[in-house]
Amino acid sequence: MSLRYPNARLMIYNLQACENLSGAQALARGAIEYGVINPDDDGATDREALEAISRCDCCEVAHCILRKHFETKTNLDGETVEAAWRSLVNRLKQYRSAHGQPVEGEIGCENVCAKLAPVIFDFMLQEVHRYS
Repeated sequence: MSLRYPNARLMIYNLQACENLSGAQALARGAIEYGVINPDDDGATDREALEAISRCDCCEVAHCILRKHFETKTNLDGETVEAAWRSLVNRLKQYRSAHGQPVEGEIGCENVCAKLAPVIFDFMLQEVHRYS
């Protein structure tokens, strides 16, 4: 469970700090900037829709980004997409546990979402590269 994309994490943090984006909005912008999703592809989530999210739902946005990426850029079936998502969730739980954050049942992003957005993006990129 190692983090592999320091520049990507820094970009997400910068989007949050300098552009005042929520964690979810920063994830959406980062996914577009890194080419994980393309708003011009048929069926891809458009930039405005992703960035219009007002509350911080990082995990929900990350799941949506993974689904859209695998739907438009690969021929993976739904089970593989969900396996990638479960892997991301498990890595996030391990990360939270290793850093003294409570992990109860499902991942809840209520109070720690903004702080975890760079980490979630890093784990998401790892899953994209793992299955692409």
